[in-house]
Amino acid sequence: MISRTLVNLSLLVIVLILVAVVIFEPGKTPKPKPELLTSMKSSEVKQIKIIRRHKGTIELKKQSAHWRMLKPFNLPANNYKVESVLNLLQTESVARYDLADLDPARFDLVTPAVSILFNNVLKIDFGNIAPLEKQRYVRIGKQLHLIPDYYYYQLIGSATDYLDHALIPEGKKIVRLELPNLTLALKKGKWTLSPENKGYSADAYTDLLKQWEHANALELRPLKDKKNTAHKQIHIFLQGNDKPINYTLVHTKDKFILIRADKNIEYVMPKNKATVLLKLQKSAPDTTTTQEKIPPGK
Repeated sequence: MISRTLVNLSLLVIVLILVAVVIFEPGKTPKPKPELLTSMKSSEVKQIKIIRRHKGTIELKKQSAHWRMLKPFNLPANNYKVESVLNLLQTESVARYDLADLDPARFDLVTPAVSILFNNVLKIDFGNIAPLEKQRYVRIGKQLHLIPDYYYYQLIGSATDYLDHALIPEGKKIVRLELPNLTLALKKGKWTLSPENKGYSADAYTDLLKQWEHANALELRPLKDKKNTAHKQIHIFLQGNDKPINYTLVHTKDKFILIRADKNIEYVMPKNKATVLLKLQKSAPDTTTTQEKIPPGK
């Protein structure tokens, strides 16, 4: 019995040794860590400039925890989109070459189609593609790198892709909402409706305000036609702001558009959003009851 136990223990030790050999592969040189494109961390970046040869320049600046576009539109930026661009800093450099031994023209780097500048210090120029590997050449100083190609396509997209699609800046509260057919105003901590209509409950007011505070456009696009003053106007006053956000309302066949003429931008909205953004929805319950007449003396 004791000899069988010893045999089992010996077999167990042998199995563990074999497992360790498979896992740790002693004597084999460890695989080197991938070389990163830069040593700059995304948390260090406060300013970004994307220079596109044929599409203009985009300027972004970090304000507190949020990004804002300064050019070509002065509006809140889409944080998620900006963070995806910042991933470029820590992407893997698949290959690295010394440009002193190479001709920049061969890699389309004499006048790059796209360059990106971080903190006005680190500049990355995008050259042509290495088609077999679906990778792109980029230049940093006197070094040439190969990186995944998708960053190039991120940078050449429309400037409006970098904008926040929200109608109201994140965290802001409405204190007065002027729609074409009604006005909601916060006075002494209480919401008032004009023109007065007692057929709506306080919940209806709250729901309408929340719809605006959480609404997002399907698409943002540059304003082309500024001759829309004849259309209906919407004015939104936010807590802590003296001037309102002004929208011009334009209806089309399958959607409606909110135009911010001061920012030269159009917010394209789904048509079904018009109902919840432009009207009160909930009616107050009818509290009146019809009492049955009781004969005298009963």
